[in-house]
Amino acid sequence: MFLTFKKKIITDINNKKFKNIYFFMGEERFLIENLTNSIELFLKKKEKIKKKILYGYDLDLKKLFFVTKQIYINFSNEYNLIIVKEAQFLSENIYYNILKNHYKKTILIICYNNKVLDKRKKLYKYIKKNGIILNCVKLKTNEILNFFQNEIEEKGYIITQNAIKLLIKFLGENLYSINNEINKLFILMEKNKIIDEKIIKKYVIKTPFKVESYIIEKNFIKAYKAILNCPISFILKNIYNLFLKIIKFHCLIFTNVKFKNFENKIFNFTTLKKYPLNNIYNIISYIREADIKIKNIYINSINKESILEELLYKIFYN
Repeated sequence: MFLTFKKKIITDINNKKFKNIYFFMGEERFLIENLTNSIELFLKKKEKIKKKILYGYDLDLKKLFFVTKQIYINFSNEYNLIIVKEAQFLSENIYYNILKNHYKKTILIICYNNKVLDKRKKLYKYIKKNGIILNCVKLKTNEILNFFQNEIEEKGYIITQNAIKLLIKFLGENLYSINNEINKLFILMEKNKIIDEKIIKKYVIKTPFKVESYIIEKNFIKAYKAILNCPISFILKNIYNLFLKIIKFHCLIFTNVKFKNFENKIFNFTTLKKYPLNNIYNIISYIREADIKIKNIYINSINKESILEELLYKIFYN
């Protein structure tokens, strides 16, 4: 649905069928930003525009009214593009008062993050009648796959479906994380080159395996730096599985079972000395505690770093 909606907007802009109001709301901030950037990009290709970016947390009715009235005074052929980011900080009545006095040469994009308008109220009905409004909800896995395949192909690159599936499996369904890794690949790859599973494994999914070896070596600095480059949920699962393997390694030794099939180049008897069985049970608890913290609080970059640093400290100095 989202991809179809976006293509329709871009097609209309290419045909010079502009709307004066674009109101994007909902929980998926990435999609709101993506639509806003795309509209701006394609508008620039078709028309001369004069852009102004405003932030809802720094606005009130008087200031917004003053700025928009300033921009309305335009005697050239330029379009005035006003983008209001973090628009959820202003009340609906303010937007209604502004939109009623809208000027035809002004295009207003409102980014209403993490909130939605009530469909029964006059603001929603006014925008529905006179502009474009979309509730940006979380995408399903197949929608994420189609969305990024389209984004990549638009930029002149080719990616296989299996490569995108591998990215989603590794990074989860965080659109920002997927987009960041794709942008890194654009720097490394030439256009018209096929991005396949081998490329993803080589440039994206190599870090977790380095983390394993650094943890085995008990190299705190290298492990910490490597962990910060991985999705936190994935790396916790990776560390958890690592210590389950070490437990199995311990058990094989105790039972005198041949463990040729369990060979791993980073495991040896030194590993068992560094991580005795009793300590590993505590480490498993620390990993679960970190996982609970992540699932129950809003994670920003500072929280993520502190949780990972604390976890590594407990693992190494347990």
